[in-house]
Amino acid sequence: MSAVELAVKKVKKLSARQAKELLGWLDARQPKGAALKPSGRPARRKTTARRAMQKLKAWQDSVRGTTDWQPPRMPDDLVKPFRF
Repeated sequence: MSAVELAVKKVKKLSARQAKELLGWLDARQPKGAALKPSGRPARRKTTARRAMQKLKAWQDSVRGTTDWQPPRMPDDLVKPFRF
């Protein structure tokens, strides 16, 4: 059982008074203004998987056939003739 699961079990058993004390203690430990302060940069929207795949396929189609690269071949003088 993970530490989070153990903590949840213990918190569920608290009385109303104990829960209020715990919340007050947590509030006192949290730095003031930290929750309200923005991080300084705007949130970036994540591209959905479908849109990312469409972009990749469009790029792949645009690049396909634009290269003259061929796999390296063994020089003819090193190749031994082969007979069945």
